[in-house]
Amino acid sequence: MRSHGLQVLVVHSATEALQVLQDDKEIDAVLTDVMMPGMSGLQLASSIREKYPALKIVLMSGYVLPDLLTAQEPPYLFATKPYRIDTILELLRS
Repeated sequence: MRSHGLQVLVVHSATEALQVLQDDKEIDAVLTDVMMPGMSGLQLASSIREKYPALKIVLMSGYVLPDLLTAQEPPYLFATKPYRIDTILELLRS
């Protein structure tokens, strides 16, 4: 992603993601898998949306039907795995 002009920060849990968002106000978007141990990606997205409503969220999964995510109000951005980097870039720019 760096070659596309984006700076990427990797975290390894939803809890860590929430802590990083609290500490770093420069983050513009979060990409997360839907299926994660502990807090699911959908739970993480809901928490992020509540605390940081302007933050762009992209959910990714190879198992979840996109209709379940786009039925949310407002709908979450979604990428089916395996995805192409172009798909993610297009979602981030939308």
